[in-house]
Amino acid sequence: MFKVFYILSTSLFLTGLSFELFAQPSFALNGSSTLLTDNCYQLTSGQSMNDVGSLWCEFPLELNNVLDLNFAVNLGCSKNAGEGFAFVMHTDSTGLDALGCAGELLGFGAGSECVGIQPSLAVEIDTRYNRGHRDLYQPHLSLVKDGNMSSPLLPPVRVKSAGKDIRDCEYHHVRITWKPSEKEFCVYIDQERRIFYQEDVLNTFFNGKSEVFFGFTASSGRKATMQMVCVQSLKMEVDPYFERQHNFEEGVGIYPNPINEKLTIDVNLFAQDSVQMQLFDSSGELVYEIPMHLTQAQKYYFNMPGLPTGVYYITVTNGTSRISKRIVHISSIRA
Repeated sequence: MFKVFYILSTSLFLTGLSFELFAQPSFALNGSSTLLTDNCYQLTSGQSMNDVGSLWCEFPLELNNVLDLNFAVNLGCSKNAGEGFAFVMHTDSTGLDALGCAGELLGFGAGSECVGIQPSLAVEIDTRYNRGHRDLYQPHLSLVKDGNMSSPLLPPVRVKSAGKDIRDCEYHHVRITWKPSEKEFCVYIDQERRIFYQEDVLNTFFNGKSEVFFGFTASSGRKATMQMVCVQSLKMEVDPYFERQHNFEEGVGIYPNPINEKLTIDVNLFAQDSVQMQLFDSSGELVYEIPMHLTQAQKYYFNMPGLPTGVYYITVTNGTSRISKRIVHISSIRA
């Protein structure tokens, strides 16, 4: 049906080189999921009701990278059947064995009898209206945190803006992109952008853990329906803006806190960069400044004697990234 290829692109900053790796991905299958071809999977069947299946890629996504995932989904032929399908990223302790409940929970959601898959971020393609959720009567999309389907992160939207029912026996193209430097998460259905979400996915959903499991879940309800997915491509590449910001934040140390004499700013960057440092008092008045200049590895000192006891703020910036820290100064009186 579809040819699958993965592009894993990254940069070796020490040498200035880059490489691309093409590989056939493998997925761990759970529940009712079965392999159809080398890149297409059936998650629920057309013979059994209350099916639930999941499949997880055996290598993780790296959320520090720019991501571009493409797959095709077939949600069956019956407009009277549900329940639906989801793309899920998670760090649940069950890992590649993660599988939730059937019916309206789509194999990942949390309910009275199901803890769901969490921590997680899911793109839900729901094909059946459920009174207890913020659902539309038409097949719809929403973003769900930690399986909490009754409180989606965004109001649900129709899968297709024209309102055509996606349960039409056809494969529909889905594209999911993530740009860490812009904190932009987008979902496209048949080349139409349907979800635009700006959030720090890495920290808001996964507590700073950059490597996450990813894959798909689906379930049926009281009427059997076949739901399938064909994985087409995944591109992962270094986000140079995010990398610069991360390296800058990691390369600047500010200590001690509290202080009574001397504040130290320890700069140890990966490469030479422009740096500016400013000290403000609690009212926002600039007390001292080191103007923008080039540096890579150097220690700077702000001498505090003579300044009154109180709260100060130190900022260090390279023009695109900024580090701000609240400092408590306790003045010392010498005889």
